[in-house]
Amino acid sequence: MKKTFVLTLVAAGICFGQGPSSQAVALTSKDAPAPSANAATNERPGPPKDQMSNEQAGVNIDRFIGTAVNAPVHLSHGTLLTHTILSGGNPYEAGAPGAVLEYRKQLATATLLGMNRTPLSTLPDEYFFYVQSGEGHIDDGKQSWPLRPGIAVLAAPNVPHRLVNTTEHPLNMIMLQWTAAGAPKNELVVRDVNLLNYCEENAHWNNTSKCIFGAADGLFASERIYLVMLQPWTISQPHNHGRGTEEIWTKVTPGDATMMLGSELREMPQNSAYLAPPTGFTNHANLNMSKDRVEWWLYVARGPAQPNGAQNAGGRGRGGRGPANPNLNRDVQQATLPGTPLN
Repeated sequence: MKKTFVLTLVAAGICFGQGPSSQAVALTSKDAPAPSANAATNERPGPPKDQMSNEQAGVNIDRFIGTAVNAPVHLSHGTLLTHTILSGGNPYEAGAPGAVLEYRKQLATATLLGMNRTPLSTLPDEYFFYVQSGEGHIDDGKQSWPLRPGIAVLAAPNVPHRLVNTTEHPLNMIMLQWTAAGAPKNELVVRDVNLLNYCEENAHWNNTSKCIFGAADGLFASERIYLVMLQPWTISQPHNHGRGTEEIWTKVTPGDATMMLGSELREMPQNSAYLAPPTGFTNHANLNMSKDRVEWWLYVARGPAQPNGAQNAGGRGRGGRGPANPNLNRDVQQATLPGTPLN
């Protein structure tokens, strides 16, 4: 059945070509214009770059992919054990694998061991945490919020926060760190994603999303953090992004899914991620090849700054969603958890 599915994609115009050489680097459409006709030999122009294989276009997609299992352990917040998935770097030039994030410093897994806690920390960067397993709480020295699977936390710069594991089992999270570019709030914002409404359906064909954080929470105008679902045996619409757009997809559910980057496929296990190459021609898509398992991705995106304060969707929403569905709702009030005073 998988063979039939791939053949169907090829018939639809999606080409899975041979992998790139180890010397291939990320290019932009500006750096690598499409071939033109040679007047002396009367050769015809080559195909557009979005129809070339990664090898022909010169894009090493493995530079844009990272997985926590391959990373050494480091410390954050004193006692958090982190494994970097993707890190800050220049996505437009050759560089270290995974060092491709234009606006973020680090995407990582973060583990707080059983009965451990971090010190009460006041840090200059902005942090996002998404709890995958375990239990505990986070506090700012005055109020406390629960930590359990599905809880998301936005910790603005210089807002005190302390994470506490109240069980003997590890508290496992996805952590994102960056220099704030919006208008951060002077408080912790904690949401239970399980209580969020769905805010999108059929985005890029089959994505169904819960909108966790956005500009109303103090993020940059085009910055947003969603949890995105793919039902069994579905694919998201292949599409591409240009310079200045940072779109990160992190697999948060157990088991393997499949990513498509340009002309190639890669397995996508839990706690792996990719940056959609901002070349302007390298298509990306997620595939759920399972017949009985729902898959979830953490989606983090930001577009470039626009003149006169104009908004930029950063590539979001291409492909159409069809008629408006009255069941969709971006209200986050019922999912925003109030703090309780510390004893």
